Amino acid sequence: MPGAYFTQQWNGVGMALGALIRSTRTEGCVILRGRSVLVCAVSGLALMTFSFSAGADPVQPIGIPLKHVPSDDDATDFNSLGIMVGVNDAHPRLYQFDTGSDLFVGQFDEAMSDVQPLAGHKPDLYAYGDGSYGYWMQEIQFGSIAYYDPDAPDKPVAVIPGKHVAGRIIDWVYSQGSDGYKNHKVSATPIGHSDGVAYYADMEVRDRIIHDQPSDHPPFYGTFGAGNFTDDKTYISAPASQTKTGYVIAANANMGDSKTPGRAPCLSLHLTPQIRAQFTALMPWGKLDYEFSMRQFPGSGANASNVHDGNYRYTISVPVGKKKRAIDFRGPILFDTGTPEFIYVDSDGMLAKFRSKGYRLEKYGDDTVDIKFYGFDDKLNDLEYDDVDISRLSDEGSGNSLTIGLPFFQSNSMMFDLENRITAFTPYFVTASGFSTDAGVNIPHLGVVNGDVGSVGWVGLAGNLSGQGDFTIEKDSNVRMTAINTYTGATRIAKDGYLHLAGLGSIEKSAHVFNEGNLFIDQKGAYMTQWGVDKSFGDAVIRDISGGGDIVLGSRRLVVTAATGTIGGSITDYDDNGKNLGGGLVLAGGKLTIAGDNDYSGLTEVASGAEMHVTGQLAGDVSVHGKLSVDGQVSGTVTVHEGGELSGNGAISAVHRVSR
Repeated sequence: MPGAYFTQQWNGVGMALGALIRSTRTEGCVILRGRSVLVCAVSGLALMTFSFSAGADPVQPIGIPLKHVPSDDDATDFNSLGIMVGVNDAHPRLYQFDTGSDLFVGQFDEAMSDVQPLAGHKPDLYAYGDGSYGYWMQEIQFGSIAYYDPDAPDKPVAVIPGKHVAGRIIDWVYSQGSDGYKNHKVSATPIGHSDGVAYYADMEVRDRIIHDQPSDHPPFYGTFGAGNFTDDKTYISAPASQTKTGYVIAANANMGDSKTPGRAPCLSLHLTPQIRAQFTALMPWGKLDYEFSMRQFPGSGANASNVHDGNYRYTISVPVGKKKRAIDFRGPILFDTGTPEFIYVDSDGMLAKFRSKGYRLEKYGDDTVDIKFYGFDDKLNDLEYDDVDISRLSDEGSGNSLTIGLPFFQSNSMMFDLENRITAFTPYFVTASGFSTDAGVNIPHLGVVNGDVGSVGWVGLAGNLSGQGDFTIEKDSNVRMTAINTYTGATRIAKDGYLHLAGLGSIEKSAHVFNEGNLFIDQKGAYMTQWGVDKSFGDAVIRDISGGGDIVLGSRRLVVTAATGTIGGSITDYDDNGKNLGGGLVLAGGKLTIAGDNDYSGLTEVASGAEMHVTGQLAGDVSVHGKLSVDGQVSGTVTVHEGGELSGNGAISAVHRVSR
């Protein structure tokens, strides 16, 4: 973006960078001297380098590509998630992306420049599972971390300098109590002790490390910890150490294909109101125990959680005899991309409740069950999954916690809101990328959403959709817009298609909304305070609308500014509990026909110069400053202000005329 003008927030003070720092152009880049900020145009992508300090989050999120990785024996079984990372100026490598871990542990060349062992730290165990196996590693410190697109790793998409710490893999190890000790060729003598326990090296893994091949879990060169928790007092490399606000993991797209444009799957680093408004299943972390963990992340100062957090309500239906028995639970959950099973039981409290209902899950056992999540105000978040894998190891910890694994991420986007101390999920594929309705431009093209795009047609657009072309939502597809979009073409919602405008979401510049499906504006504006959206954005403003589809207002107003069409479907303001919320309709300009049977309870307003023709039914009151013709029915009172006109042969409950 050469020559662009940027404004950022530095230490809470808005500053125009061009006015503060000398700018030098070189090879399509703007290099802003004085702070480590670099923005380059690279094949249509923005390469961004940010020098992070607490309180200085970039306003816009950084999109970091992830990669679905299949199992060794089935190319269609995507049981891992990968991220491509480069340390300092070293060649990038693919690492397992693991939200069940907080540390970056990898195979790093000992000759790598500007890498130092972390002072006061000797080689030690980084344990997994029940603690009987893991990495034997040495913590190191380095100066920059670079993120790459795994499918096009020639240039980094983002470089973040700072005090980063990772673990250099020395060996993969087992204790004598681990099955791995018995089933693998291990070293004759222990390579070290941790907490008094001897650990032995896996010799096959050591051989791969020596030959610079992926070590314990090919094709990965280690694990990139991305948890929202930490027990490390030193600077670490987890995403939460690089942001003050939080991040989103959207791994519910492009499994086995590339039909979703832009970066998908994706890690979005830094949260905005547009991103937050994509989520309504918000779970506060609740009361946490910081005896063995940190309250803030080193480097960013962002809030840190525990391994498990929240107080989720869910039901697991287990096989007992020839039937399935539903067992209700409530407690904290770890959402872990590093767990391949859907459900991993890690607490003795859950096992005890299973046994009390006649179900036993044996040590190192697995089974198939159903699970349902519920309890959120937005019923969209009541999720059910049938015939999912459940497993356990042994020696579970105390309490009533649960781990939900990668298959959940493959159906839902997850938000880790560090600033608000919230974890959230949504069935939409959430992207903060910008798109264009026009093909052949330098940003990804998105003109049609169908079942092949996003999470089986569910797409959450938190970035700007621009362009002059039309935007079409096909049958059984569901789009949630939370940004102010600037495309000028028509918006087309097919029968059984859905468009939700929420938070800041706007299509005000779209020439015409052709609605044969469903348009929702009930979550516009400050629907949830945690989104950080001002109340003034509550109205949904559009130019024109027509079609036989339905409109759901909630407590919001739909404002039409240049109408020419006919609304033939139903306009309602009922919520999930059958309660009217007072939503209204404003005709600010043009001519609009209301032909459907509408039951919204709020005010219908006809502005001066506008004309409304009612051939269907309105349930509420109408305020007329322009022209109203009623050949259908108005069940409320029509108030005609001075200069307004009322005509037609329909039925009106009452008419009130106001003069100066």
